[in-house]
Amino acid sequence: MSPEILSAVFFVIGMIVAMNTSRALTAKQSFEQQQILKTGLQAQGTVTQVWQPPLAGSFPRIYFRFEPREGGAPVECCHIDRRPQGPATASLPAVGSSVSVRYLPDNPRSAVIARLVSRFLQ
Repeated sequence: MSPEILSAVFFVIGMIVAMNTSRALTAKQSFEQQQILKTGLQAQGTVTQVWQPPLAGSFPRIYFRFEPREGGAPVECCHIDRRPQGPATASLPAVGSSVSVRYLPDNPRSAVIARLVSRFLQ
């Protein structure tokens, strides 16, 4: 087999492995967000920054701050919006807007913006 064909075959195999790994990781992280939504405590937060990565297929990041109900210092977190993109997808919150947050009481840095968690696994 020529080196060019062998190189192309390995490239295709690498792409397939990378796509499957990415899909599995996204599904796992979406499931974790759903679990936080179901079991977490509620708090009010404020959006501090919204970042849309320039690469197609990358997930937007929404940075927010909230104070856990148990007290303590404010917590700063990043919500990765893993919802499928399309016309039915709600728009991202604006910087400075108030958002409903769900977080794990034993680890407040594990937090999500409630309305941005997909109810369905991809």
